[in-house]
Amino acid sequence: MTSRAFLSSCLLALLTLMPAAAFADAQPSGDELLRLIDKRLSFTSDYKGVVRIREIRKDGQDRLVEINVYRRDKTRDLVFLTTKPKHMAGSGYLRISNNLWEYNPTVGQWERTTVRANIAGTFTCESDFDRSRLAEDYTAKDEGVEKLNGTSYRKLYLTAKAGAEVPFPLLRIWVDPDNNLVKRIGYAPSGKTLRTDTIRAYQRIKDPESGQQVYHYKEVIEEEAESGMKMVVRYEDVQLAPLDANIFTKSWLEARAR
Repeated sequence: MTSRAFLSSCLLALLTLMPAAAFADAQPSGDELLRLIDKRLSFTSDYKGVVRIREIRKDGQDRLVEINVYRRDKTRDLVFLTTKPKHMAGSGYLRISNNLWEYNPTVGQWERTTVRANIAGTFTCESDFDRSRLAEDYTAKDEGVEKLNGTSYRKLYLTAKAGAEVPFPLLRIWVDPDNNLVKRIGYAPSGKTLRTDTIRAYQRIKDPESGQQVYHYKEVIEEEAESGMKMVVRYEDVQLAPLDANIFTKSWLEARAR
C-alpha cells in the first residue's frame, strides 16, 4: 500500500469512528453565525432603494405606504422619505450618527425620536431598513436545530447587550443552511411576543465598492401580535452607488416637501 493510500484509509476509519457530536463542533457558534449573517447583509457602497409596504388590517382594509431609503453605512447616516400616500408625502426621518429625527412637513418641525418608533405610521422600525447589526447588539444562545419540510434550521435566542438601542430586547431567529435569516420573533423583556417576521425572498446584488456579492431582503411578511395586523414589505429599485452628502441633511429633506 502506498503512503497516500494508507493515509486515506486511516482518515476514512477515523471519520467512521468519530461521534456525530464532533461534526456539530464544526458549525459556527451562535455569535459567529450572527457575524456571518451581518456580513452577508452589509454593503460597503452607499445605498438607496424604495420600500413598498402593504398593510393589511384585521377588518380587511389595505393601506399602501412607499418610502425612499438612503443609507451611508460608513458614517451610520440614514434617511427615510415618505412618498405615498399623498397626505404623508414629504414626511421623513433623518439619522445622523446615533440621533434619529422625524420631520413633519405640515408644521415644518423636527422632533427627536427613538429606534423603537414606528416608521410612517406603520409598525416597521428603523432597524428594518438599516444595516444588520445582530452581532453588535445581541448575544446568542444556541437552541439547536429545527427541521421543517426536510430542511434543518439553526435556532438561536438573542439577548440585547447592555446599552444596545434595539427595537426588541429579545429575539428568536431561524437560519437556513446557507446562513440566510428566514424567520425572527421579537419579544418584550417580559417574554411577550411583539412581532413575527418571515423573510420570504432575498435579492443578490454585487457591491461595486467591495466587488463582493451581498444579499438584501426582497420580501418580508411582518405580523404584529397585539393588533393582528400584517404587512407585506417589499424592497425594490435597490442601487449601490455613491450618494451626495447633502442628502443626509435636514435641509435636503425639508426641500422635498416644498
